[in-house]
Amino acid sequence: MAITTDPADQDRVIEAVAGHHESREQRHFKEKMAVWIFISGDAIFLLMELFYWFYLRALNTSGMWRGAACSKANPCTDGLGNPITNEITKADPWYTVSIAILAVIAATLIWGVERSAQRQAKRGAISGAAAVGVLALLAAIVVQCYQFGHLPFTTIDGTYASTFEFFMGSTLAHLSLLAFIGVGLWTRARQGAYDGGRWYQVRIIRVFAVWIAVSTCILALVMSAFA
Repeated sequence: MAITTDPADQDRVIEAVAGHHESREQRHFKEKMAVWIFISGDAIFLLMELFYWFYLRALNTSGMWRGAACSKANPCTDGLGNPITNEITKADPWYTVSIAILAVIAATLIWGVERSAQRQAKRGAISGAAAVGVLALLAAIVVQCYQFGHLPFTTIDGTYASTFEFFMGSTLAHLSLLAFIGVGLWTRARQGAYDGGRWYQVRIIRVFAVWIAVSTCILALVMSAFA
């Protein structure tokens, strides 16, 4: 492993592997492209989620988005044929907003890890910020799991209920993936993998973390404001 400065990158110190069959620029370009391709695919999935949320909400088949038209005199039925005689209660937005805030905190901390590595900060500062970021993600996962057990509806209680739970599952999967990556980031930081200005891998993780935070906030806004 060799350490060098790149004049085109504000003279910041970055890593170069001696004897590698590709140049540093080629490897970093491919890594960036891989992350952005993954994010692009995930963005398409997010757009599909938003589309069917608003489409099903506007369609409101038989008044069963949230059952606003259901009453004792004119009951609706859930997915098992049980009667629904009142409008389905909205989920508590506190959980959804809290998860989004924790995702933003985690992404901000990971961004701080990148900045610390670029400035060649001490190993403890880099690994400490990474550890706090992982804790924020774990807290978000705990809140999301807790919300699953405290919803005022079940999956079969109309289109809003089933779509909301699907969004929760999607959020949980993304947070879990980022937490897994974050643990790797923290472990490598403790081992000194980002000492001496070797920051480029952290940048790739930061890009993904920011995307997760942005997409989580978008879903939280939709789930809270457009029920």
